[in-house]
Amino acid sequence: MSEILSTPFKKPECGDMFNNTNPVLVQDVLGGLINFQVVGTDPDYSGAIDGSTLTEDYVPGDGNVNPDKTFIICIETAGATYEVVLADGTQFTITAVQSAAYAGLWYPARLLRVRVGTTGSFSVGY
Repeated sequence: MSEILSTPFKKPECGDMFNNTNPVLVQDVLGGLINFQVVGTDPDYSGAIDGSTLTEDYVPGDGNVNPDKTFIICIETAGATYEVVLADGTQFTITAVQSAAYAGLWYPARLLRVRVGTTGSFSVGY
């Protein structure tokens, strides 16, 4: 069972969100699309961040995240695992199979942090 960490968000109820046919679009219960378009990156990193060298959880600095304090990552290493905290505070593992499927793509989830234990490289967008 996932441990819920502190979060500024209301925990979604079952059925609040569902995937659209496009892997980067998510719809809420009213049919509105939630945008995952990247409008900025973390200027402290000119390239990919090597998750295997993280000594503490990665969180972009203030001003380098969405207004709701979330960001998204581009999977740079196929077959690696990514330990993350989702926007609702849930700890989640992006598996090796998922990272292979999303290699070179923006992973369709808003994140609060990338945790120590991640084995692959990633780029950051918000």
